[in-house]
Amino acid sequence: MRLITLCLAAALLALGCASSNHDATTQPVAASSSAPHAECLVCKRNADLACVDVTVDKATPRCVYDGTTYYFCSDDCRNAFMKSPQKYLSTRR
Repeated sequence: MRLITLCLAAALLALGCASSNHDATTQPVAASSSAPHAECLVCKRNADLACVDVTVDKATPRCVYDGTTYYFCSDDCRNAFMKSPQKYLSTRR
C-alpha cells in the first residue's frame, strides 16, 4: 500500500511539474520581449526562480560594483547585494 501511495504521489508531482502556466497561444515573456534581460543574483542565490529573470529597462533597480552593472528584480534585492556583494558574486560561474 505504501508503494502504491508513493508511486501515485510521484505521478501527481510529475504532472504538476509538466503542466504549463500558459496555453499554446501565449508566449513566455522572455521569448516575446525584445527588451534585454539579466539575472537577479540575489534571487538566484536564494533559489527564488520566479524572480531570477529580470527585464532591463530604465526603471530596473541596478548597482555598479567593481565596474560591472548588476540588475535586480527589486530594491530589496539590490540593497541585499550592496550589503554583501561577494556573497552573491561567489555563485557566478
